[in-house]
Amino acid sequence: MSKKRIAVVLGVLLGLVLTVAAFAGGFSVVSYTDVSVRGYNPGPVTSPQYIQNGHFTNWNGQSPEFWKTYNNPSPLNPGWEVHLAFVDLAVGGEGRGVNNALGYFVRTGSTGSQYAGLSQQVNIPASGAYWVQVHITAWEHNVQSPYNSVAWYGFGSTDSPGSVTEWRELFPDQYVCENRAGICNHLGRKESVFIEAGSYLHVQMGMKFPDHQAWTVFILDDISITDFSDGISVDVKDFIDDGDILWDPQALR
Repeated sequence: MSKKRIAVVLGVLLGLVLTVAAFAGGFSVVSYTDVSVRGYNPGPVTSPQYIQNGHFTNWNGQSPEFWKTYNNPSPLNPGWEVHLAFVDLAVGGEGRGVNNALGYFVRTGSTGSQYAGLSQQVNIPASGAYWVQVHITAWEHNVQSPYNSVAWYGFGSTDSPGSVTEWRELFPDQYVCENRAGICNHLGRKESVFIEAGSYLHVQMGMKFPDHQAWTVFILDDISITDFSDGISVDVKDFIDDGDILWDPQALR
């Protein structure tokens, strides 16, 4: 057995152990320290910011502050595995601990689909159009079905994802990046969105089909909701490549 195959097997076994801990009494956070971002290091948002901890800088024990995390459906479908990850996206030549992110690991079961997500109530002053940015990256292993690894964001009237009336796709491609590549884009969706006052932002990701022994890692970062002011560019929209995410293809997940 090759070293790469051994690493993948060990990663799957570790995922089994971590998932038991994660859903026995709430999420247990797994740390990914082999991941880094290149070519993108946004400065502070100077326009009023209507989402809290959108850069996932602050964590409170087992979860990022101000965010509700969940798996959908709950309990998990038979054989599926999900765990939450604290991701340390070291920037370029800088040290660790300077750019945090949130990750979800999803591994296929015997039937059905499995999703994970997070939500937060936005604090906009009134209903209207706002500039929304959501950044995500993902890599997969052993996925055979197109559009299996998927992610969306949307706004709902409650903290339940069932309240979302329009989901906005975060990946335009049939497949996300291959684990063996060790690199993927830091993909940003940027657009004007009409948001009702009191709404909740939902981001949901997961796998639609139970491809045998397949898994996907999703990493979410750099979410903002702002006014159209203070240098915010409104000329770009939809999917923007804002840099690269790098990782160790043999790291345990």
